[in-house]
Amino acid sequence: MPSIRAAAVAIIAGVTLVSCANAVAVRWATYDPALRARIDDAIATKACPSLQKLLDSAKQTSGEHERATGYPNDNLVAFIEEAQAKAGCP
Repeated sequence: MPSIRAAAVAIIAGVTLVSCANAVAVRWATYDPALRARIDDAIATKACPSLQKLLDSAKQTSGEHERATGYPNDNLVAFIEEAQAKAGCP
């Protein structure tokens, strides 16, 4: 059994690292300081419509954000999509 438990822990750790990777990859300094908290709150309350609006906005403003900062919203989009999955959104 120890090897099964070790494998389960390794899998969970891998999933956690992937989740953290998207959050770390987002250049939060280039966004409104309240954005991360809004996403976290939407996850906690399972506010799928709010997450969808944030995702739509991130996709629509990616080019503008890239022109202003040099970075598209790709990592933010991935982070919000991950947030939707965590919240159980369809």
